[in-house]
Order: sequence, then structure tokens, then C-alpha cells
Amino acid sequence: MLTLLLTIWAWLKAHFLEIVALWTTIIGAAEIIVKWTDSKKDDEYLGKIRAFGVKIISWLTKFGFEEPKVK
Repeated sequence: MLTLLLTIWAWLKAHFLEIVALWTTIIGAAEIIVKWTDSKKDDEYLGKIRAFGVKIISWLTKFGFEEPKVK
């Protein structure tokens, strides 16, 4: 079980930038679709999904998933 968790952790660290790029692409496309509609309910759902994603990404950056910044 520990080996599986370590494997998942290593995979997440190796593919973090791709995961963030995919997430921003999906949210960007959803933003465009939501802007085309007049419903406020879908705006609320998208806001909740976006906030959840931001929390997850910020949580992962605390554990070393972020690329080192070049000075």
C-alpha cells in the first residue's frame, strides 16, 4: 500500500505542470461556454469548481509540486 502511494505521489510530482495546464484548459473552455449562457446557476457551479481547483493546486504547491523559480 505504501509503495502504491509513493508511486502515485511521484507520478503527481512528475506531471504537475501537465495537470495544471489541463485544469486551466478545461476551466477556460468552461468559462467560455458559461459566458454564452444567461443562467446565473451555471456561473455559481463554475465558481465553486474553480475555487476547489485553486485550493487543490495551492495545497499541492505547499508539498513541493511547484517548479523552482529561476532568479
